[in-house]
Amino acid sequence: MTETRSITTDKELDHPVDAVWRAMTDSEWLAVWFFPNDIKPVEKHSFTIWSRPIERWDGEFQCKVLAVEPGKMLQFSWKGGHEELKGFGHYMDVVVTWTIAELPGGHTHFHFVQEGIDAGPAADVLYDIMLKGADSVLRSLAKRLPDLLEHDA
Repeated sequence: MTETRSITTDKELDHPVDAVWRAMTDSEWLAVWFFPNDIKPVEKHSFTIWSRPIERWDGEFQCKVLAVEPGKMLQFSWKGGHEELKGFGHYMDVVVTWTIAELPGGHTHFHFVQEGIDAGPAADVLYDIMLKGADSVLRSLAKRLPDLLEHDA
């Protein structure tokens, strides 16, 4: 059995749970702070996350919603890569769980977990990218959410 490692990140957001939930599950809102995608918060929904192509890899991640608790939790598989993508560890096959909870004052606690990153040295670069990425995307969410709310039709 292959050993794996996980990444956990938490962030307090100065916005209500319903706004954060929409930012997590609305394809257009999610694209603003994360990646372009065609997500739907429906269990077993397959979707794609589009990143930038690297080497011979097209930049597409194939994903599937594994679990949804509206207003609370979204969990999905996230797979992608290419056999020649050496610096990235060839392939990524992880499970991402985003959990949110209401805090006093209308704020939201966001808990981000990525599980299943290979613990072998070939995946060290992938782990480092994902570790930095977890913090980066939550900072991006905090920064972009006010614009999303202000410009919502």
